[in-house]
Amino acid sequence: MRRTLASSIVVLALVAGSASARPDLERAGLSAPGNVGQVTFRWLGLPLYRAALFTEEGADFTWQRPMALELAYLRNISRDNLLEATLTELERIEGRKPDHDSLLGKLRGCFRDVRKGDTFVAVARARDVLSFWLNGRKTCELRHTGVRERFLGIWLSDKSRSASLSRQLRGE
Repeated sequence: MRRTLASSIVVLALVAGSASARPDLERAGLSAPGNVGQVTFRWLGLPLYRAALFTEEGADFTWQRPMALELAYLRNISRDNLLEATLTELERIEGRKPDHDSLLGKLRGCFRDVRKGDTFVAVARARDVLSFWLNGRKTCELRHTGVRERFLGIWLSDKSRSASLSRQLRGE
């Protein structure tokens, strides 16, 4: 009887230990999230935010897999500055496109001012849809052609501002 009870306790401990440590990402739509990579992004040497990439079960990064990009802010940044930086990076990576104004208008509804300690998460489960979460609360679901690669490419593509940080973030 004691051996059976001890075995049951060990099994329960293992099952409890295997539960996701990121229920916020599961609520956001990423099942069994596992961290693939993380980096700190800096501007003029000052840390702006820590970025972490999650995939289901920590699977290797590919654009086709569901993923979540988490940005944990180390400074206060206004929504307008976030939008301006996003447009700058989109134009740098892909040139000026006719739909940038439309995409930025949609992002305006998703973004908020961020404060030191805030966490923004973009969850991509499909090519044309991103959901945004600020401190565990959904701010929007954005639908736009190719938004997964276009928006997340700011951090994850080889054309990002720092290809070496992008590779680290992708777990390479």
